[in-house]
Amino acid sequence: MVYVIGHSGTNSAAPVRLPRALLLDLDGTLIDSAPDIAAALGEVLATRGIDPIPVAHVRRLIGHGIGSLVREAFALSGAPVADEVLPDAQQEMAKRYAAQLVARTVLLPGAADLIARCSRAGIRLACVTNKPRQMAESILGHFRLAPPIAVIIGGDMGIARKPAPEPLLVALDRLGVARGEAWMVGDGIPDHRAARAAGIPSIAVASDYGEPFDGAAEATISLGTLGEVIDLLDDLGACAGARK
Repeated sequence: MVYVIGHSGTNSAAPVRLPRALLLDLDGTLIDSAPDIAAALGEVLATRGIDPIPVAHVRRLIGHGIGSLVREAFALSGAPVADEVLPDAQQEMAKRYAAQLVARTVLLPGAADLIARCSRAGIRLACVTNKPRQMAESILGHFRLAPPIAVIIGGDMGIARKPAPEPLLVALDRLGVARGEAWMVGDGIPDHRAARAAGIPSIAVASDYGEPFDGAAEATISLGTLGEVIDLLDDLGACAGARK
């Protein structure tokens, strides 16, 4: 397998040894949540006489939190929401989505295997998402991923959201792991820009969520799937064993 190292000026500190911790994005990285998000968003739009947005388009709006999602969805529908009514629409979206968090959501291929691989190897795990923390906890609990994911940082915890570095640094502090001993794994620009700002290597996995971007330019290493992340961990583990 060829690992594409990030370009100069991005996350240049390539992960050359096994990490002590992985910081994992949620939507588009571990789970395909777009069908449930799109259904809830369609309900919000319908109450205002607006046609639903196709799931494929909703996927592109995910990654910056519910507030951004609602604002962009109304703009995409051709009926931009006024600033004074945006909070009500956001609250309605949160309520409707909370009622169907895992009705259609599924784990993405390799997610359970990656968590199991890290758990066996003693690699500590945190989920760092812009989704509200309680929602993330419910979803990860449903799929029996929390634990072993020990720390969950959400976008409603009074911490600046990704792409700011703060949520990653808080996660590392709670895990008790130094930034040079962890990787950020995610599918979106906010993940990798947050990692770069925090001084943490990042691994890009491909998805159709969020804005399209060049993984090789934004991340330290650009891969296709979570299965390839597992392969990378195994390769580095084998190298570490050979040096002993």
